[in-house]
Amino acid sequence: MSTKRKEKDDSAASVHLDLNKRTKQEWIEGAAALKHERFEVAGALFNCKPDELLSQQDVQSRLDAYLRPAAKKEETLNVNPES
Repeated sequence: MSTKRKEKDDSAASVHLDLNKRTKQEWIEGAAALKHERFEVAGALFNCKPDELLSQQDVQSRLDAYLRPAAKKEETLNVNPES
């Protein structure tokens, strides 16, 4: 495979990957496609930059973390009832 053809294939692959990515606002507006509410998607993406391109997999993993946070261990306090 010639170098020019390889470069063309690489650029086509990167364009294809970019087509699957959307901005924060586009994901919020298209929340129904993810089967979530807009406010849920907005909450999951609150710390993303507005112009950052995110894939569906990125958004889904952020939604999972936002909607189902890891269970925190309950802190136990030693309380002295005599004080």
